Amino acid sequence: MTVITVRLPEWLRKEMRKLKGVNWSALVRDAIESRISLEAARSERDWDRVREAVKLTDAIFEQMHQKHGHIDYNSAETIRYWREKRYGPTYWTRRSR
Repeated sequence: MTVITVRLPEWLRKEMRKLKGVNWSALVRDAIESRISLEAARSERDWDRVREAVKLTDAIFEQMHQKHGHIDYNSAETIRYWREKRYGPTYWTRRSR
């Protein structure tokens, strides 16, 4: 097993010493494992839900197309407009650095 060092304020260390029966190593290990699981679940996509969303979007677009004919609309332009309005025109170039 690997050993790590954690820096704590002195008052917190004193409080920990009062709790004699707590296995702090196990507690920290469990907390790290839980956080890793949480972050992994957060980063994964439910691809079935994504596929359903794509089907729904395509169906809505098809209905609009049948009702109104050709729709000259570029969603990327709308997204860019609102991102620049919210974050400023250089937000995405700053993030990519």
